[in-house]
Amino acid sequence: MRICLVHEEYPEETNFGGIATYQQILARELVKMGHRVYVICRSLSKDQIYTENGVLVCRLFVAKCNDVKKENIKYRQKVAQVLMDLQNRDLIDIIETPDWRAETIYFEKNRLVPLVVRMHTPLKIWLKYNQNNFGDSKDLLLKWENKMLLSADLITCCSNILKKLVVKEFLLSPSQIVVTPNPANMTTFYRDSTIKKDNQIVYVGSLEERKGVCILAKALNRVLEKYPHLTVNIIGKDTNRNSLNISTKELFYQIIKPEYKKNIVFIDHIPNKEINKYLNTARVAVFPSLFDNFPYVVLEAMLTGIQIVGSSNSGMVEMLNDPSSIYTTGDDLDLACKIIDKYQLSMSEEVNEANIARVKEWYNPKKVCQELLLLYEDSIKKYRKKYVSLQELQTVLKQVTDDPILSYKRQIGGVSNLVVKVKTQKEVYIIKKYFYDYDFALCNELYRKYKDNNINCIQPINRKIITYNRHKYNVFRYEPGIKSKHVPEKLFEILMNCNRETFHEATLKEKCEKYYTYLTTAPISGKLEQEIIYVNNLFSHLKNSKILEETYLNHGDLSKSNIIINKKGAYIIDFDEVTVTNPLYDLAVITIKNLVEKDHLNYEQYNLLREKTLSFYKKYTYKDCDHMVCYYLCKILLEKFYLHQTGKIDLFSVSQKRDNYKRYLKILMEMDKNMLK
Repeated sequence: MRICLVHEEYPEETNFGGIATYQQILARELVKMGHRVYVICRSLSKDQIYTENGVLVCRLFVAKCNDVKKENIKYRQKVAQVLMDLQNRDLIDIIETPDWRAETIYFEKNRLVPLVVRMHTPLKIWLKYNQNNFGDSKDLLLKWENKMLLSADLITCCSNILKKLVVKEFLLSPSQIVVTPNPANMTTFYRDSTIKKDNQIVYVGSLEERKGVCILAKALNRVLEKYPHLTVNIIGKDTNRNSLNISTKELFYQIIKPEYKKNIVFIDHIPNKEINKYLNTARVAVFPSLFDNFPYVVLEAMLTGIQIVGSSNSGMVEMLNDPSSIYTTGDDLDLACKIIDKYQLSMSEEVNEANIARVKEWYNPKKVCQELLLLYEDSIKKYRKKYVSLQELQTVLKQVTDDPILSYKRQIGGVSNLVVKVKTQKEVYIIKKYFYDYDFALCNELYRKYKDNNINCIQPINRKIITYNRHKYNVFRYEPGIKSKHVPEKLFEILMNCNRETFHEATLKEKCEKYYTYLTTAPISGKLEQEIIYVNNLFSHLKNSKILEETYLNHGDLSKSNIIINKKGAYIIDFDEVTVTNPLYDLAVITIKNLVEKDHLNYEQYNLLREKTLSFYKKYTYKDCDHMVCYYLCKILLEKFYLHQTGKIDLFSVSQKRDNYKRYLKILMEMDKNMLK
């Protein structure tokens, strides 16, 4: 597999924190396992490309400037250029990037490989625990992060606590995020038996409010009162990420009692390899974070066997799996008691062998990387089902023209098809790739009926369905135009007068019965259960109507979005949902797709449309119209419930909430109450 890791942090030049550690361990382990790894990261001096431990590292330099937004954009544009080159040369199968700072955002519009977003701590959550405005680029970075998460093919996360926060903050479904731990650095960190333990406590991490250093200062006043001989080493870079926006080191000194300042030793940011010595020398390591997802330094400390105190509001609860090592976040008295307990324990048990064994069992790099590789493979397989290659497009287009392809771009599509706009030397085409058994003959029959009635429509230029690698395709000539704001009145009248009777069986009823049967027989529980039961019960009442046995061709999705207007007039497009039922189906679709305002049906407009429809179709009644609209709403909901229960879509994801099932349910319940009783 060919994997590209993207983030500005990568040791040694940009070894800023836990992301850098993760990227390096992951890259080196994947290379050991026989995979090709590219790393795109930041340089502090100049652009450079080199190979290190089998990893191809591409460092990009963007000079610091006063305009931070401009600097951020320029760096991401350079990242996009490198990714585009790797993609064009077919050198990468998958990309992984962290949530933090969304560095692949400018590549997204051209991406043809799956994207994995690794959750470390997104800025949106980070800001809740750091009272710091983060500068002028904050809003832009937040926007980028959110957009990147929506476009990701796979989201992985290193701890369950972070997953819960991400689900809440970004309105994602828990099923969208896979928890798999970070791999440990088992080379640099280890128990060194040649180092003698000293009366020391150690903290390792950035000096910022989120890391709990202010709580630590309060707790140390109690600890040092009991053990005034202790030395406390504070290792990490000073920042102004605190409520006062001043040096956190200065804030620490304001909190600690004057008589204990001599016990505190501040050590700046140092290389990882030097930290091992401090962890082996000290008796207790303290990590009092207000929030931390999966702090690498805790894994590193566990490997040295030092006694540890961690925070309850963090991934440390999962990492340590030991309640005696966890203090209640923000409670300085509890923190002091836990430090004292662990210091006393270290006198009889200098080495915590259980922690060393736990890291080797659960956070072994080889084991973690094997888990990630399985996720990568699954993502690649799923992505390729909805992806089209240039070779694929050339083969399909060859069926209708020899004109060579100049460029192509994937369009926004649904779960059932993939749409690509293809530009050749002479024309522009739309190629559709279907993920279901597209009924070419049924669509052709409707095309013919529309043509006989002078109704403009965009139909495939291929005379029969094109098949390639077990998928079905259609090729259309691109017809420029604007989306209609409504179904034109003249077009509606022509459609009503158009005889579309067919010899095909009623396909809509068959499709709805399939969803209904599954949802009434498969085990269903959780928050959807009552809603599914309600729709099932109403559908069972509607489905026996005799008008559903009628065989009449319908576009299936005759909404304003499927009608384009240009100089030649109005054109109907997207015949993907052609179905056989009664003529009132057009009324139902137009009603729900055009006459709903703020989740409520405009009954005044609906009544006018219903009157007009019945003036064409004398044999139907008002009740028939109402039943058909409700039947269509049931069809939408049953389909969404079915796809959700079978894992094809997630109703609680951000993308599905743009077409929220609850609005359809609300309208259905309203109609059920007012019109069906």
